[in-house]
Amino acid sequence: MSACIFIAPTRNEGCKEHGQDRQQQTTFVTETNKVAAVPAIAAAVPAALYVGSKLAIPRDAKLAKGLVNAKLGYRSYEKNDTINIAYRFEETCKKHPNREALIFEGKSYTFQDIQRESNRFGNWLLSKGVKRGEIVSLFMQNKPEFLICWLGINKIGATGAFINTNLAGKPLTHSLRTATASILIMDAELPVPINNVLDEVLEMGYTIYSYGGPQQHAFAAPIDLSQISDAALPRSLRKKTTANDIAMLIYTSGTTGLPKAGRFSHARANGTPCHSMFRQANCKISDHDDDDQTANDRLYIALPLYHSAGAVLGICVAWVTGATVVLARKFSTTSFWDECRSNKVTVIQYIGEICRYLLNAPPSPLDKNHTIRMAHGNGMRPDVWNRFRDRFGIPLIGEWYASTEGTGILTNYNTGPNGAGAIGYRGTLARTVDKGLKIARFDIQTEELIRDKNGRCIECAADEPGELLTIIDSSDPTRAFQGYHKNASANTKKVVSDAFKVGDQYFRTGDILRRDADGYFYFGDRVGDTFRWKSENVSTAEVSEVLSTYPDCIEVNIYGVQIPGHDGRAGMAAIVSKDTMNWDDFAKFALKNLPKYSVPIFIRKVPEMEITGTFKQRKVELVNEGMDPAKIKDEMLWLDGHSYKPFKSPEHSRVVNGKAKL
Repeated sequence: MSACIFIAPTRNEGCKEHGQDRQQQTTFVTETNKVAAVPAIAAAVPAALYVGSKLAIPRDAKLAKGLVNAKLGYRSYEKNDTINIAYRFEETCKKHPNREALIFEGKSYTFQDIQRESNRFGNWLLSKGVKRGEIVSLFMQNKPEFLICWLGINKIGATGAFINTNLAGKPLTHSLRTATASILIMDAELPVPINNVLDEVLEMGYTIYSYGGPQQHAFAAPIDLSQISDAALPRSLRKKTTANDIAMLIYTSGTTGLPKAGRFSHARANGTPCHSMFRQANCKISDHDDDDQTANDRLYIALPLYHSAGAVLGICVAWVTGATVVLARKFSTTSFWDECRSNKVTVIQYIGEICRYLLNAPPSPLDKNHTIRMAHGNGMRPDVWNRFRDRFGIPLIGEWYASTEGTGILTNYNTGPNGAGAIGYRGTLARTVDKGLKIARFDIQTEELIRDKNGRCIECAADEPGELLTIIDSSDPTRAFQGYHKNASANTKKVVSDAFKVGDQYFRTGDILRRDADGYFYFGDRVGDTFRWKSENVSTAEVSEVLSTYPDCIEVNIYGVQIPGHDGRAGMAAIVSKDTMNWDDFAKFALKNLPKYSVPIFIRKVPEMEITGTFKQRKVELVNEGMDPAKIKDEMLWLDGHSYKPFKSPEHSRVVNGKAKL
């Protein structure tokens, strides 16, 4: 996941939610002349659109202001030739050299500490002949050395390829080959995956070095920086870095195939919305100077740094704002809150099912004993949202929507019931200022966009689901599509041309969304996950959301399976349940709360859910295994009438031979 647009107010603008000065509702930027067109845009919006509290005018005004100011920020970086993301760290280090930059497993590192070590690493790279524009592969778990390597690579104008440390075998060798690098920096504590494919890695031309631990490995030369100079690296190495130059390769999670290497530009690394979201959040709950308070934030990151969520929306935010990162080696439900309490964390980051895992843990009298003011991240499901906030007493949830390779961003900072569960918000004014996000009609069966008689895509009405498209504009670094590294065919599939007018281009997100009349966006499903059954569309996300509220359901993964002799796909649920689960009562609950066609016909009882490294449920393997008990080791049930009963070979034969009514 990634982002590319600032969305929040600038410094000291004040933010009493609905009692703001009326002037502030129509003043979107403070730099006059440069953005004189913005008030004109606002004036062009019919006055009737401003009527009614549901329009949330002050919030919409700030959002529109942020969209414009984002572009000004990029212009400033380009004008000063400081677009390289390493400059953000160096600027903060210059202001606050002795401030804690990082806390890891009880040890503290200042900005100056990280600066010196990353200089050493950059100088070491130069001694190995690494040049500007070259790629260095990094296979490392969460630890200080990851940041040192990353910064050192960017400081010499090179690009880091962040390899998923959960990979092994073919996905690992594919990722390393795709990187087209000649140097691999391997975590000294993670030799086994590389050693298992060593011959293939060496055939690619890699020289392997180990770093981040005392362990010695015969196939990897250890990196010793103790005798390397910590002198600042020459700015000439980064001179004239452009907004579209690649800062790092960040790989997709590989849920539908082998991982693809997303090309993540310096512009997008600079342009995350989250540091602005922090300030916006401060503004909602505090009268203090938002920049100062944000700099005092302590951000807990338990997400993998090889992914854009942890790296860009976590680490880069801290580099820009001066916040302290409390870094965990990996996510752990049992240690999460203890680490937050002991380190006085003020902001936590989540993704995927993390909040559900925390919510499923046994209640504790210490649940609200913490200093956390905000949870920000991506993928908190609506059935978890309010329960998570209420149980743990976190006043603000900052949900965002984006993708590593995408060209658009949605955010929703939420403090109450209005908008809870939404992945983003764009009021009328913000949608007028920025028309780059469209929800288009989509055919579930063909998985193609629906076009009108003139060959144009059709924008959905309010509350009508469709695929989200985000505009591609090569002249705008926030909207340029960098695509996948060395994967032209995948790039072609993600771009739709002549969508709404001749010559335009949009990025296909592959996500089904809807926007309500108030401007809130809600996630529906992934393209390919929604399926047809009984001539109806079944959203796996919506079914999962309903069934997950059943008290004895710990985790639910919904998917469709093909049955011989039947059109479409039948619903199936992989479920992790409590020992107290009563499947007859569960069947009654499902039949009462879901349309009959969307009630899962088959149940697969699994001990735990298979997830990706970024805590997203895996479906592909489940879909491929289908509903044949001979191929599935887990116990299965099926909906026979109004109750779930054991599903074994005799029942399977009845179904595939058309002798069972489904």
